Amino acid sequence: MPPQTGGQPGAEGYYEADARLPKTILFRFRPELVAMPSGTSEGLTFMARDLDTASPAVETPPKLETMTATNNRRPNSNPIKRLKRWVKSLLFAGCEQLNTTSSWIQDRILHTTLEQKRAADNSAIPVGEMDRDLLAMHIRWAGHNIEKRVRTRGNPDRGGNRAGELKAAVAEWHRRGYPHRNFVAWAEENLRDYEKWLECGEPQFHPEHDLPLFGPDSPVIEVLKNRVSTRFWKPVPVEEEKVRQIIGLATHAPTACNRQAWKLYVCRNPDLSRAANAPRVLNPTLRAVAPVTIYIAIDTRLYPEVWAPAQDAGIIGLQLSLATTAVGLTGCLMYGAEMFPQEAWRRHYGIPDYQIMELMFLFGYPAERTLTNKRADAEDVAVFLDSAFEASG
Repeated sequence: MPPQTGGQPGAEGYYEADARLPKTILFRFRPELVAMPSGTSEGLTFMARDLDTASPAVETPPKLETMTATNNRRPNSNPIKRLKRWVKSLLFAGCEQLNTTSSWIQDRILHTTLEQKRAADNSAIPVGEMDRDLLAMHIRWAGHNIEKRVRTRGNPDRGGNRAGELKAAVAEWHRRGYPHRNFVAWAEENLRDYEKWLECGEPQFHPEHDLPLFGPDSPVIEVLKNRVSTRFWKPVPVEEEKVRQIIGLATHAPTACNRQAWKLYVCRNPDLSRAANAPRVLNPTLRAVAPVTIYIAIDTRLYPEVWAPAQDAGIIGLQLSLATTAVGLTGCLMYGAEMFPQEAWRRHYGIPDYQIMELMFLFGYPAERTLTNKRADAEDVAVFLDSAFEASG
């Protein structure tokens, strides 16, 4: 059995899930061959550590055994190849330094990332000049911001710019004669909620009695259609059995090359009394009031791909959301990555630096019903490249 990191199975504050580990893998790392110990796990491929109770200590993973048998390979004495390896090492070091310098400039001098600038530039395009896809995304994004704004008790003067942008974008959609879409009707309902919110300054949300009842035997299609993001929860603890069940269901998610490199750090809120009247707009506030928060981290050590770690985190995040819906709870996925204080978080909980926290998932018993009829139409999303489909259409 391979060594297990992060603590001992069965200890308080740990959740376990059965899974298979790959057989022994041989791969080339620079000039030497290394062997990865593996086998069939009796315990887990990840441990979801309860961060509010567990010790922050994390065991150092064992070093890979190096195969040094001289009969397996011959030492490379070719000076040209040695020179090429040396030049490559310099180039890699230079690339790493350029990435570090770029990140520092964006953070300390520009105070914005390249991605943030791209989004801001595209949002600043007048709605009359946006193409249909950009206009639709603009409506959904602005509508999302208004939906969050009207669900908090706060200053009615805030959110006005977004509301104006949303009104203009919706009007442009109708002006062009585009077909009816559910997300446009949803945006218009959010604008009506916004007008009510301006009048009274009180949160505008839909009561939980509108929620459909789900259970372990609920039809999969109904669960898929009714998954929503919720930011209001009842001040009721989630049973440990349900937390374990949700995590167990989530581990059936696919991953790139079957790596299953997730680490799910689970934090249960010990004080739910403050949840009743807390504002729900800022992400740190949501984490403070959510009954359960799961930090979705990825062990990046065996990912040669650039975006595969984020892909695997997103897939298990969706699986967590669907599993939560299936057992009658609701949650909210929240972006982490570069928008999250990774170093401070790792230091606080003793998490190794090769783990990146990509997403957070917050959930509990719902105290609101967000509108589900806000999805893009399949006709706008699907592009059939097969000529047979095009001909039939």
